[in-house]
This record gives sequence, structure tokens and C-alpha cells, in this order.
Amino acid sequence: MDTQKYFIIGTAGHIDHGKSAMVKALTGTDPDRLSEEQERGMTIDLGFAFLNEQIAIIDVPGHERFIKNMVAGVSTIDMVMMVIAADDGVMPQTREHLDILNVLNVKQGIIVISKADLVDDEWLEIVKEDISSLVQGTFLQDKPILPISSVKGTGIKELKQLLLDTVATLPPRKNRGVFWMPVDRSFSIKGFGTVVTGSVLSGSLQPGNVLDLLPEQKQVKVRGIQTHGKSTETIRLGERAAINLTNISKEEIIRGDVLASPEYFTPSNIFDAKLDVLKSAKKPLKNRSRVRVHIGTREVIGRIRILDRDLIAPGENGYVQLKLEQTAVAIRRDPFVIRQYSPVVTIGGGIILDTNPKHHKRFDHAILKKLQTLETENPLETLNILLMSNAELGMNLNDLEKQSGIEQETLNEYLEQMLNQEQIVNCGSSKKPQYFPATQLGQTRENILNLLQQFHESEPLKPGMNKAELKKATRSAILFEFILESLIDKELITITSNRVKLSSHQIKLNEKQEKISNQILEILTKSRYSPPGIEELAKVIGSPVQETENIIYALEGLNKVVRVEDNVYFTTTALKAAREKLINFIKQNKEITVSQYRDELDTSRKYAMALLLYFDNIGLTVRVEDVRILDQVI
Repeated sequence: MDTQKYFIIGTAGHIDHGKSAMVKALTGTDPDRLSEEQERGMTIDLGFAFLNEQIAIIDVPGHERFIKNMVAGVSTIDMVMMVIAADDGVMPQTREHLDILNVLNVKQGIIVISKADLVDDEWLEIVKEDISSLVQGTFLQDKPILPISSVKGTGIKELKQLLLDTVATLPPRKNRGVFWMPVDRSFSIKGFGTVVTGSVLSGSLQPGNVLDLLPEQKQVKVRGIQTHGKSTETIRLGERAAINLTNISKEEIIRGDVLASPEYFTPSNIFDAKLDVLKSAKKPLKNRSRVRVHIGTREVIGRIRILDRDLIAPGENGYVQLKLEQTAVAIRRDPFVIRQYSPVVTIGGGIILDTNPKHHKRFDHAILKKLQTLETENPLETLNILLMSNAELGMNLNDLEKQSGIEQETLNEYLEQMLNQEQIVNCGSSKKPQYFPATQLGQTRENILNLLQQFHESEPLKPGMNKAELKKATRSAILFEFILESLIDKELITITSNRVKLSSHQIKLNEKQEKISNQILEILTKSRYSPPGIEELAKVIGSPVQETENIIYALEGLNKVVRVEDNVYFTTTALKAAREKLINFIKQNKEITVSQYRDELDTSRKYAMALLLYFDNIGLTVRVEDVRILDQVI
């Protein structure tokens, strides 16, 4: 799998602190693309420029009214340039942007003091001291601080080199293999149609590929791709991309949508998360507070359900469920930001732990333990808790990859390790694996054996428990069939005509039952291919219907009679003879009709049809229009 070769740098800082001018000085490109921005000299939406062929810069707005646009930009960056004007120093949006960067888990950055030509050296030192105090305890602590002047060009060359050197040390972003790109712009170009832009956070893409548009769950097709203003045949992890899509209008795609590999991700309006409330928050966060949630480039209104306490005080954290008013889509460990509904201020953020959970009860110890495990980055612990949480139904590879956040190649290695250590079992196939905890396999196996034992104790004459009834011991058909196969291999059970019995179970008749069974066999033997039903047998023998039925079951279990249809039983000898007649006739005539088989057995159409259906079901014959032919070489 390709490692990351392309990186995205974001700007941050208060309005009018020279972020856009700095980007233009670095790249020669004015990131203020909107005429309104250029007229007002203020960035109100995201702007983009390129430092070189491998590094893009996102310029974000500083004005507090456009914080949601800022969040959309920095949610996809690899590092940040925190810009603080020398003449103003630290300002309100400086602090809020730093808070947002922290909760979005940005790890790398540098600090740029812009407009350094407007102050003297003594003032510049005071600004540096204020900045050092501001970033104390954050990811920007001890990071380089570089004064520049975009107007005079002072420090621009040094800044560019510092950016190149810092990017060279960045760890690559995790590549999940599947394509994932949050959309930050959607527009239309005459002659081309709809174009969307975004930062590629996973996978790669080529023209002609089909993608899911999420959370709308529409499929779109890629007509063409551009990066750095040039057409390309492939875009990869870390690149800024402009994607031309077919059969969809620009109005159908909005900022916050995600383009992703098809049929892979499931939108949800509930997410489990770990939430940190900022120290700067003015009051504790109460349970069920209505907030603005920013996930990727999307803003959604929702409520916070606090799972482990009644409120989260400033500077504290807790486990929560995000209950959104609209659906969104995320990957496990994606960062998010929450802002107060009104007035709109940033109050915290955290990471997504489960992308499609159930509604939880508050203060549920098991749920809190699960979330605590999901918070860790120990992949084996994460996989174990996910599998235990879905033990009854098991999990396939796609679900494990989505919920664990582990890319498939690495995931397969961990699963192989767990299989070798007998922690889990693949109850599916090699092509379509379905993984279950080994403990679930053992527990379900014991449940099945206990149910069979209880059945034999309550119904000692019956040949076995109906397979469909036994299946209620498990919610998974895959697990059920896997366990039955293993029990058959170990000769612990046998299955005949969809009836399951313990191999150790023996049917024993008392003297009275033995007498009735002999009477039944005598009548069925004389009837040959036109056997009476249970009610008629009971009447002839003079025994209760239920007792007669129980004896029939016993004879079936003793392999003396065979049920070919409800209330239609033949002796084993008669069935064997009927099978031989059928085979011989078809071998001589290549096929047989119901009427011909009826005449061959000298019986009625009812019994001939019942027998033919039975032989179809066991794979001896196959119906072709109105005739039967042999389905196997005899």
C-alpha cells in the first residue's frame, strides 16, 4: 500500500492577522478566491494554494462568524501555521483557533508572527512572551516561532524552508486503503458539470471509479480529476483534489458530504465518543445540551448524552453519545468539535469511538468498559471488545475494519494472530469470513447439546429435535451450521430428515409400545405404496392418536419407517424398493412422469407425487418441466 507522499498545511489565527497575505507571499497564489473576499480584504471561506507539487496550503477564515468554515479546513490538515500579528498580539480568535486545533488532535505546527515590520524589537519580544504563555501545555509548546513581513518579504524564504523541513519529519497519515474524502466545496463549471473539492484522507481514485456520496447514500461516477490545477489519472492520500462528477447537480452536494468507496460506510445519527470540555469553557456541559457538532467538514445540530456522569466541568472529559438531528458519517478515532448552540462558541471536542452504536443506557458499566477499551490504541484489545460486543452475530471483515479503524492489511495480520491463539474462530469461509469469539462458540455449542439432551428426556421416542427449532439456540445461521458440522465430525450428533439427535441417545420401547409398533409395521408393510395416515392407523389399531404418533416417531428414529411428507410414512423396505423402481425406469426410459411412476408403483397420484418430491429433496432426481431425470450417476 502506498505511503503518504502529499501533505496539507493549514493556517489559523485571528481575523486580519495576515494569513492570506502570507500564503500569497509563500506560493504566489492569492487564496482569497471569492470577489467578496478580495473586495473586503477578509477571508470568509476556505482558500487553497500549493507550496510545491507535494504540499498544499489551506487558508482558513479568522472571523468568529466563519469559525465553522475554519473547522472544516483544519479537520483535514497534517500541520498548522498559527499566525499572530505583531501589532495586535494574541486575540480572541487566536485562542479559539488554538482550542479547536487541540481538540481536533493536530500534532504538528509552527508559529508565525506576521507584520513584524510594524513593531520594534522590544515589542516583538513581548509578543513572543505572550505567545509562549498562550501555547504552554499545547502541541505548539516549544515549536518554532518565526517573525515575517509579507509586504517586505522578510522571513518568507526562511518560513518556506522551515515548512519543508517540518513536513519532512511528519509521520504519514494512516491509509485505510478505501477512498475517503470530505467535501469542502461544490460548484459547477460550464461544459463539465459538477465539481467538488476536498482533501484525500485515505485511498486513491481514478477517472471512471464509482463512489458513494454520504450520508445521502447516492452513487456517483468520476468523470475527471485535477490536482494542483492539472488533470491527472490518479489522486492519492494527502492530495488536494478537484473531482468532476456525472449525473449529479452541485446543489445535491454540500460541504460536509463525504465521497467514499462504495458500499463500505454506513451513515448514522448516533456516535459514541470521548469528549473533552475546554478549560476555557465558561460553564459545565450538562446532559442533553443542544450543540453544534463538527465532524470532518460537516456541521450538524445535536444533543450530548453524557454516559458516565451528570455534567462535564471545564477541563474534564467523559464518555458521551452524540445524538444528531441529521445523519453524518465518520471513521473511528475521527476528531470532532462541539460548539455551543447559542451563543456560538467552541466548548470542546474529542474522538469518535463507535460509528454506529445502539442507544445506550446511562451509567451502564459494560458500555463504559467497552468505550474505555475502544479509546485505547491497542488494536488487539479493540478487536476483542468489538467481537465480544457482537458475539452472537459475529463480524465480517468490512464491519471490523469500519468499527476498529484498522486498515485491512494490518487487520488481517491481527486476526490471523487471534486465530492462531484460538481467541476467535472463523465460522464463514476463507473468501467470506465471519469471526466469532471462541467463548461464544463454546457457549453456543453447550447450549445446543443441552437443548438436545432436554429434548430427548422430554420426548424419548422422537427421532430428534426439529432443526429449525434447535436453531433458536443462536441468532446466527452461520454459527449454527458451523457448530452442527463440528458436532457431526466429532460423532456427537446425527441429522436425519432435518431432525437432530445426540448420537448417544437410544430409543427404547416398553412392552406395550413394542406391540403397537409391530402392528403399525404390519399395516404399513401390507399397504406398501399406499400407506394410511396417523389418524387412520390409530383407528385401526385402537390406540390414541398421540400415542400412535409417538410410536411412529420412534420407528422413524429406529430407521424402520421414513417420513417422506407430513403424515405420509413408508417402511424403510418399501422406500428402498420404490427408489430402485424409479432408478430402473429412468435408466431404461431416460425420464419419468408422475403418472408413469404412479402406474409403476400401482398407487395413487398423491403417493407417487410425495415420493418424487422426497427423491427430489434428497438429490436423487431433478424435475425438468413435467418429468424427472436422475440428478446423479447411479
